[in-house]
Amino acid sequence: MRILFIGKRFYTNRDALQERYGRIHQLPLHWSQAGIPTNLWLIDYHTRVSAHRNDGTLEIRSTPAFSLKFPWQWLNHAITRNTRPFDTVVASGDCYIGHAAYLLARRLRARFIFDVYDKYDEFPGYLAPPGIDLFTRLLDKADVRLFASKALMNDLKRSPDDCLVPNGIDEERFKCHDMHASRKALGLPQNRILVGYFGSITEDRGVADLIEAGRILRTSGQPIEVILAGKKQHDLDTSMEGVTYLGNLPAEQVPMAMSCCNILALPYRRSTYLDAASSCKIAEYLAMRKPIAATLTPNLASNFPLQTQQLRNLLATPGDPASIAHAIARQLQSGTLADTPSGMTWREISAATLEKMMHPSQQAPT
Repeated sequence: MRILFIGKRFYTNRDALQERYGRIHQLPLHWSQAGIPTNLWLIDYHTRVSAHRNDGTLEIRSTPAFSLKFPWQWLNHAITRNTRPFDTVVASGDCYIGHAAYLLARRLRARFIFDVYDKYDEFPGYLAPPGIDLFTRLLDKADVRLFASKALMNDLKRSPDDCLVPNGIDEERFKCHDMHASRKALGLPQNRILVGYFGSITEDRGVADLIEAGRILRTSGQPIEVILAGKKQHDLDTSMEGVTYLGNLPAEQVPMAMSCCNILALPYRRSTYLDAASSCKIAEYLAMRKPIAATLTPNLASNFPLQTQQLRNLLATPGDPASIAHAIARQLQSGTLADTPSGMTWREISAATLEKMMHPSQQAPT
């Protein structure tokens, strides 16, 4: 097997190249470390700078999407099939990357594997070609589909070879640091209760509800400070009393910021998009061994049923700041920890996925 993995360079507000972040970097990295010849081709929607480097055994190229370098790189991969053939092309990131990968796989006579880490046709920037349901077309044309969440797999699975590939964690990075030293390093107060949220800050993430929950608790005499880190994608006022916004921290600083907190918060609201997703931060929160105050949504319950059961009496109602405040107060009192899921490191996930890719079933599609 020789794999070409084509992915989006900047996704979930992270840089897969510089920060070695997420499934788009970690899956091909671990496949290459397992001895499978693997190349990673990153498509860059945000800059006009090309890059070429190696991460150990993984060769990586980053190509600006909106330049002549993109079709040139596509053709370069397409015309090398007689000398260095890729027999497997994996696409991850969106429908456009999926379509480019599908066409390349056909040209190479290779398997096309579609990695669906979100419902791509609901991305804000997605414009469907007239008269074409590109997302459904790619799902139908793929030889194998990989899904980040159980909800997506249950709704979109096409074949017995399709499999769940959850978002994993870097076990070396996500370890709890000393709280006092972490607060000192980030300039956060030592004498307050810190409740942290780390990730994209959009309306459906419920961060406004978390801020209001913090205000409710402060009104009752609790010295609560809400700590936020991540890219703000809507007009949310973070300058108010009791809120500290750290910006979109580099990935390597996030565990330190989490270590500052007494409680880690997951205040998600219900939405079609989030209900079908599997957020990276949930496994990261659990790995930090901190009490979690969360709302009860399918994003949590579907992907982490055991942990949801362990926290069942502590979960808040989505969209209800008073309920979130109550969940925080109860966790401050009980300090209940949910189990860290087994098999959630990128090393374990990539090995399990590679095994399924190398030994597909012979069953007919369902």
